[in-house]
Parts: sequence; structure tokens; C-alpha cells
Amino acid sequence: MELLSAFCISLASFFFILLRMTYLCCGFYFFFRLCLNIFFFPLFFSLTRLREKIHIMSDAALALCGVLSGCQANVFLLELIIMQSPHTLYAMTFAQYVVVTILALPLVIDFADSSRSRGWFSLRLRPMRIRMPHKIILATASWLMAVGSNLVFGFYISVPLHATFRSSSLLLNMLAGHLFLGKRYTFPQVLCATAISGGLIALAIEKSQKVRSTEAGNARQALEENMWWFLGLTVLACTTVLSTGLGIFQEYIYAVARRKEEEVKTSDMAPTLLSSPPPMWAEALFFSHFISIPLFLLQPQRLLKEFTSISQSNYIHFALNAFSQYVCITGVYVLNDKTSAFTLILTLTLRKLCTFALSVAYFGHYRHFTMVEWVAMITALAAGAMYPLLPKFHASSAVRLTAAESKGKKL
Repeated sequence: MELLSAFCISLASFFFILLRMTYLCCGFYFFFRLCLNIFFFPLFFSLTRLREKIHIMSDAALALCGVLSGCQANVFLLELIIMQSPHTLYAMTFAQYVVVTILALPLVIDFADSSRSRGWFSLRLRPMRIRMPHKIILATASWLMAVGSNLVFGFYISVPLHATFRSSSLLLNMLAGHLFLGKRYTFPQVLCATAISGGLIALAIEKSQKVRSTEAGNARQALEENMWWFLGLTVLACTTVLSTGLGIFQEYIYAVARRKEEEVKTSDMAPTLLSSPPPMWAEALFFSHFISIPLFLLQPQRLLKEFTSISQSNYIHFALNAFSQYVCITGVYVLNDKTSAFTLILTLTLRKLCTFALSVAYFGHYRHFTMVEWVAMITALAAGAMYPLLPKFHASSAVRLTAAESKGKKL
């Protein structure tokens, strides 16, 4: 009873601190934007580039707070769901998609003028800028990645192993950005990315080896678990590669949409819009989840079975997990729109490292750490702290739209 009460107090304290941090960040954000609009921008109204840059930085800062708070809470609630209802992850993913679609809907719709509509009001979609084939590809790839990432927990893949193994996408993103987007990185940047990814992967491998050595009961059971473990690791590797390609693809479709918008503005055939288009991240967020919802109905019996098997005490965890997923994924999409795909992957990697460090400190895992785990963790922490201070390559790193658009038109 004392353990249960301590757990409830810790959980309540966690969400209270999370709520206070979110309110504090939002308060600073809106106060900062208000001061800029009242005092700073009238004096430098002609400097539109500076104004846009500051707005982008403030939006990215708010998105960063969403990633660090929402994703941390989402992983914490995911572990609670796995402990109590381990065979409901397909239904959990479906609930996340439905909640994100509902909460993102106000971002892409607008109220029509009552004088032009038959009723008191009518809803309509705001003008869109991303091509529909790009939305379908984005939705399908996002669905495959989300379902695959959640289903691997049924293959003896632990949450720390899942989080740390996905951190290898940092190097994959750097390689893909160099090959397909023409980006260039300095040697210290490559070295830090290698240290972060290598340290986290070493932590994951060391932890999985200790778990398997302590839980292997007999040879046959150990062999069966190892086979499922390697299968889950293979699926996890595929989702990691897919997430890397998805980040690059999002950066590409944003660039294509912005270039098309600029061409329309400069032409004489620019249409008169009744309302302004939504932000590109909001458009991508809504349609990537809305289009994917019918894909869950490919297995209706499994979906119904998992929903009926959810324990009553776990309903609140499902609701909070879906809401925290909205906060997390919104921050991810905003960062991908306002910054580069590599910056997004770096942020998510450092978030996973902070999760691991907090878990080690809070639950006392440091008492059982080996030398390999200590070296890997300190190396990854040092590399993550040094990376923002490193000099960047200042040559042109624009997206190669000339060759890429010819491929995009075929989609």
C-alpha cells in the first residue's frame, strides 16, 4: 500500500511539474512574441528578414519544449501501458491517430461566411499547398513506421533498447542528407554524431545482454526468445531507416511546396484566396494521420479485441498517452518545418539520452552499471553537449530541386 501511494504521489508530481513547465514555456513564448510585436517590430519594420527569422526561432523554441515535455511523458505512459496491458499496442496507436486528427482539425479548417452559406455557419478546408501524392506517401510511411515501432515491444524489445536503437538514425540522416540533399558537415560534427549514436547503441546492447543473461530459464526458451528478439530488432532497424527517409522526404515536400507558392505569387495568374493557408507543418500533421486511419481497419477483429482487453485502470493512461503523443508529434512536425531534418533527429536523440539519464538517476540503475555503460553514457552526454557549440559548414546546402522535382512529378 505504501509503495502504491508513493507511486501515485510520484506520478502526480511528474505531471504537475510537466504542466507547470508547459505553462511557463508558453507564457514566456507569448510574452516574448507580444514584446516583439509592440516594441521591436515597429522600429525595424523594414527588416522583414529579421522579423521572420525571430518568429521562426520562437516557433522552433516552443516546438522544442513540446518535444522535450510531450515525448518524455509519452514514453513514461507507454511503459505503464506495456506493464498493465502489453497486448493493446495496435489499439493504442489507433487511439493516438484519432486524437491527433481531431486536435489538428481546427488548424486546417475555417468558418465560411454566414452570408455565403445556407446555415448559420459552415466549415471548409483552408487552401492547401502540399501535393496530394506527397500527402499519401507521407501518411503511408508514417503509418508503417508508427505501427512497426509499437509492435516490436511484443518481440522482447524493451523501451530503453527501443529508444536507444532508434538513435542510430542520427548518422543515417547525416548520410542521407549528404547523398540526396547535397548537405555537407564538418569533421567535428560527424565525430559528435558518431559518438552520440555509438554510445547509445552500446548502452542498448549492454543492457539487452544483461537482461537476456538473467531471464534465460532453459535453453529452448532462451533460443525462442532470441529468435523473436532478433526479429524485433530487424523490424526496429527497418523503422529506423524509414524514419530517416521520412524526415528527408518531409524536408523535400516542404521545399517543393514553398517553391511552387513563390512561382504562383510571381505569376499573373495568382488566385484570390478567401482565407490564408494553414502552416505547412499543420497540413502535413493532419493529413498524415487522417489518411492513415482507414489503414487500421485492415485488421478490425484485432482492433476490437485489443480495445475490449484494456483494463479499466488503464483507460486514463491511454487518454494521457494519446494527448502527450499530440504534443510530441506537433513539436516534431514544427521542428521539421522550421529547421532541418538533421536538427530534428539531433533533438530527438538528445531527448532519448535525457530519458535514459533521468531513468538511471531516478530508479537507481547506476548501482548496476558496468564500465561499458558508464563510458558509453558519458561519451554520448559530452558529445551532445558539445555539438551545438561546433562550427558549421557555411557552404550552400539547399535542396536539389532540379533533379528531385523531375522525380516528384512522376509521383
